[in-house]
Amino acid sequence: MNDQEKTFLENAAEVFEVEPEDITMDTVFRDEIEDFSSMVGFAMICMIEDEYGYRMPVDEFLECKTIGDLYRSATKVR
Repeated sequence: MNDQEKTFLENAAEVFEVEPEDITMDTVFRDEIEDFSSMVGFAMICMIEDEYGYRMPVDEFLECKTIGDLYRSATKVR
């Protein structure tokens, strides 16, 4: 895992209110994050916009299954 992925996981852990070591890029966040809700999902979209400058459309967010999917969407070259 590179530094950028580690930072993304740390940011995601803060949004999901879990410890960074409890999640990986393969974590299926809707199923494996105990308190996941639409509000948490919205907070993740906001974090991606704030930290990565990408305004992720809701449809794209809904297509993401894992934290790695979110990472790849947030960091892909546009």
